[in-house]
Amino acid sequence: MPALLPEGLPAVETLSKEGLEVVTHAPSGRAANPDLVIAILNLMPDKIATETQLIRKLADGPRRVEVILFATGAYMDRVRDPAYRSANTPVEHMRRFYRSFDQVRDLEIDGLIITGAPVEKEPFEDVPYWNELLDVFAWAESRQTGVFNICWAAQAALSHFHGVPKYVLDRKIFGVFDHRIEQASPYLDGFGEGFRIPVSRHSEIHREDLPDTPELVVVADSEGSGLGLLEDRSRRHLYIFNHFEYDADTLKREYDRDVAADQPIHIPANYYPDNDPSQTPSFDWRDDGTRLYQNWLSTIAANKVTEN
Repeated sequence: MPALLPEGLPAVETLSKEGLEVVTHAPSGRAANPDLVIAILNLMPDKIATETQLIRKLADGPRRVEVILFATGAYMDRVRDPAYRSANTPVEHMRRFYRSFDQVRDLEIDGLIITGAPVEKEPFEDVPYWNELLDVFAWAESRQTGVFNICWAAQAALSHFHGVPKYVLDRKIFGVFDHRIEQASPYLDGFGEGFRIPVSRHSEIHREDLPDTPELVVVADSEGSGLGLLEDRSRRHLYIFNHFEYDADTLKREYDRDVAADQPIHIPANYYPDNDPSQTPSFDWRDDGTRLYQNWLSTIAANKVTEN
């Protein structure tokens, strides 16, 4: 089934070349007859790369999925200023394809994805859009919308809903790490005993800080990178601290960027064959990544049928 995307979005051409079906609509309009409507709050600087990675996972399945992209209101106010210039994403891309939260809050949304953000070292309350993020959480909770929280967003949601602190690391966790599945979950239907997933973050949460409640379930853990996947059954939240959406070369591009800028960085663990950056990295998390996102959509679809 096709992804339903705004005409001209870079992901349209990328996914079409990869053999995925795409149906377009006017950037200012809406898709016709979607099975599910998924909104993505994209907090990453390189929005085009992130949105394309996520849409790829949503598109590779049996449902017509409309994707709505949005950013915080404060950011979109800057984008709409004619004098604004962006270092990471073309301003015209944002003006054409992104909405502000105020433009999304009255839409009928079946699922919400909140990306990570490069603010891991800051206290949550010091993040400029923290209060707006809390509004987004409240909006999703009031509608019982399924929420997929990624990396920093997962830490932020756990802090807000469960009082779980995050800890800034002395050294970034960086590489591809084995995870062990601890608890059966519909989100992991079709998985084996574990999976490998890219990790790139400067902070973590600790298991001992999790509240003792049956509604918050540790689904997957890693000896090398810590907690990996949690399910919040009462709120329909999924917390993933790592990046199934990453392309094969995402860690390589991050590593090469920091090396070129003479920034402190170590070779990503368990990524290059023989730990040699001149070799082509593997892409052995791709199918599991698609499986997780499609399982998430299946869960949302099942809840939607039950509610109707």
